[in-house]
Amino acid sequence: MKTVPGLFLAALLAANIPGLALELAFDEHGLSSLREDGVEFLQDGTFQLVNATLQSLDGTTSTISASQTTTAVDSQLRVTTVTAPEFTVTCKCEPQPDRVNYTIDVTNTSAKILRGICLQIAELKFPKPPSDWKPLYPRLGHNLGSPTIDVADVGDATLGVCNEDLGRPLIVGFPGGLSLSKRPVWISSANIGWLSPYLDPLIERPIFPGGIDRYRVSIRVQKGSVTAEKMGSDLLGKFRAAYPRELRWKDRRPVGALFLGRHESVSRANPRAWFDDPKADFSGADGRAKFQQALLRYADESVRVLKTMHAQGMIVWDSEGEEFTHPVTYLGDPRSLPPEMEPVADAFFKKFTEAGLRTGVCLRPQRAVRAAYGGEAFQIELADPEKALTEKIAYAKRRWGCTLFYIDSNGDPNVPLDASIFRRVAAAHPDVLLMPEHKNALYYAYTAPFLSFFHHGITSTPAEVRAIYPNAFGVIYAPEGPIEEHRAELTEAVRRGDILIFHGWYDDPHNALIKRIYEDAAQR
Repeated sequence: MKTVPGLFLAALLAANIPGLALELAFDEHGLSSLREDGVEFLQDGTFQLVNATLQSLDGTTSTISASQTTTAVDSQLRVTTVTAPEFTVTCKCEPQPDRVNYTIDVTNTSAKILRGICLQIAELKFPKPPSDWKPLYPRLGHNLGSPTIDVADVGDATLGVCNEDLGRPLIVGFPGGLSLSKRPVWISSANIGWLSPYLDPLIERPIFPGGIDRYRVSIRVQKGSVTAEKMGSDLLGKFRAAYPRELRWKDRRPVGALFLGRHESVSRANPRAWFDDPKADFSGADGRAKFQQALLRYADESVRVLKTMHAQGMIVWDSEGEEFTHPVTYLGDPRSLPPEMEPVADAFFKKFTEAGLRTGVCLRPQRAVRAAYGGEAFQIELADPEKALTEKIAYAKRRWGCTLFYIDSNGDPNVPLDASIFRRVAAAHPDVLLMPEHKNALYYAYTAPFLSFFHHGITSTPAEVRAIYPNAFGVIYAPEGPIEEHRAELTEAVRRGDILIFHGWYDDPHNALIKRIYEDAAQR
């Protein structure tokens, strides 16, 4: 990388900027000092290309490295220009009292598509390892579903790297590395490395021939140990204004989970493992009649338990039974019931609605299909998951009056389906409560995401979500976990509006604890 000195090589000191708490300096290489309370946090302020990918019209790609660029710095205007044969990047630094803002313009001067570009805006150093950081682990955000606020808490001060734009895909933050004493700050308009597609959504922000794109990021510094929510409180406010919360659901009473089967109990005479009973024989006409009688008895007992718990309703996780192994166990399509369930399903759900209880089922945004040979089933991803969910909800509402829906397998934990899908589904069915398995902060604007106390130890809607949406709530799957040990946290969660899910088909000993949690929350 060749460096062309700027016309002015004068340093700009903090004393020249009224109200600036940071001490900043610029020289012929760009930002040369970033101090707070006498502590230097800048290892290298050189703005530079990491790499860029160009795509020809025939689909072939080529990579541009930093060695193929030249750099010019105007230290008076605080502008750095990086030039490659195919594109130009200009970066303007703007000091603020507690941060440095970077405005970066990328112009594609070639006849190729600039498929992705990765830039290093600076390299920071830390007087001690940042809290909760681990060697090799990246600290990167993609700005989809929540603002990007990556922090390095070193005790006496906290550094933050923020994407100042909302909703536009851009990787921003600290890439992984062995060192915990220094890390570069990168921005990238495409996924970084082989791991990023598994940790992040597909990031695509190409610049076509003759096009220009702008990125706005900042490096912030605040004294003391500061949370990401406090560091980026202005961004959280902007996010809330851009994506206002639309969910309206006043009833926060508990919800009973009903499991009609258990796959481990599959047998030849009970192939869908109904009632977790491998000895049951539901085969043939007599078997179907026995199943239907047992199902209605199950409904009566569940109604009793739900009423005892003062529940708002129930969700049936496996209305089709549990014939198949994970991850296909829950088929999630109320339109596809096995032959022994189909004739009795209406009477089953009617037991609950006549008792004044809401009903619900598990849905999936995929389509379940059975193999032509072998008897296995698969979930097929659909081009239009919104349509699939909307149609399944409409069917369950029309047939059984369902209003509670657990949404299984909506993407994966790191990359859930785009929240706008759930915004449109909720708009099409404003009288239902959607409880998706996977989520990001934006999901809470339209849904009450599913949170598992038992599996993941989650006892409340996350603080970072409530920093954006103070009235956000989720549904917490509470049975089977150490409830008594976390009773105070769960009580506070209920007091703030979270809903607890309990086992609704029998007198689970945990139910009494959950009931007391609700009673305690009501007294505060």
